[in-house]
Amino acid sequence: MLYEYAVEPAAIGSSWQNFRYLFEKFGFDRGRLISRFPGKWEREVYAAANAMKPLERARLELALREGKQTKFIRSGRPYDPALGTWFQNAVAQHAVAPFHAIISEHSPAAVSGVITVDEVDEHHPLMMSSHTWEVERVGITLAAAMRPLLTSAKTILFVDRFFDLSKAPYQETLRACLDVISAAGGNEVRCEIHFCDHDKRPPPEIIAREAWIGGMLPAGMSLLLFGWKERPGGEDFHARNLLTDIGGISVEAGFSAEGAHQKVQLGLLTPDLVKSKLDALVRTSAVYELVQPVLQIRSDGSVHSA
Repeated sequence: MLYEYAVEPAAIGSSWQNFRYLFEKFGFDRGRLISRFPGKWEREVYAAANAMKPLERARLELALREGKQTKFIRSGRPYDPALGTWFQNAVAQHAVAPFHAIISEHSPAAVSGVITVDEVDEHHPLMMSSHTWEVERVGITLAAAMRPLLTSAKTILFVDRFFDLSKAPYQETLRACLDVISAAGGNEVRCEIHFCDHDKRPPPEIIAREAWIGGMLPAGMSLLLFGWKERPGGEDFHARNLLTDIGGISVEAGFSAEGAHQKVQLGLLTPDLVKSKLDALVRTSAVYELVQPVLQIRSDGSVHSA
């Protein structure tokens, strides 16, 4: 699963050993994400690292820069210096919308959900994160499970052999996901749907026209539709995945919302696997054959070749 952690800048930046040990525990592929709390979290960590040797601070700065796209999640939480310390702010936000845990230098007995730096290891109950889990096949439930990726990525691909925008179960999940993206201020996010052509699928133009029933896209957003064919003797187009520029999730049974009586298994994908799957879905792909045209649906309901 994907969990949000509040990590005290002064604690992780207190030494190179602390930083290296804690920082490697996070990432979309590990199921643990550092909340940007406050919004300038990286700057706060660097400021806390004043006691480090110059080479260590340089290594810390490089690690923060390289981890920018894979280890963090936007917080969107208010931070009020007048309230007191970082820890006091974190506890206040934890009471409103809980983090999975707060990682701090100290853990007052009266505050639950706090792990000290010395307590952090893979076997601590609050650090354990399953890489596969099940959720109900309901649009808002699927969107909630994928929310950390949906709200942090700049490019999002819904990959499902049978993704059909003329069908209500797929519309339900897509609407829920687009609502999450839009609420996070992601109108500029690039959203794509990748499906595989087959005999019973209507032409792309009809799919696009029928998909607009009810107004699917929030204002300012657009959606690209990619149809693919399997190459003779080549790879099959079977796996269903949410792929992004920062990580990915396998969606075993696909994106159709069949109801709460069914479950779908989700699984975190490794960075190498995400990259290889993204590479297979570029326009010049040698893995699959692109079916022209690629269609763009805009929020005003118009459809264009892209």
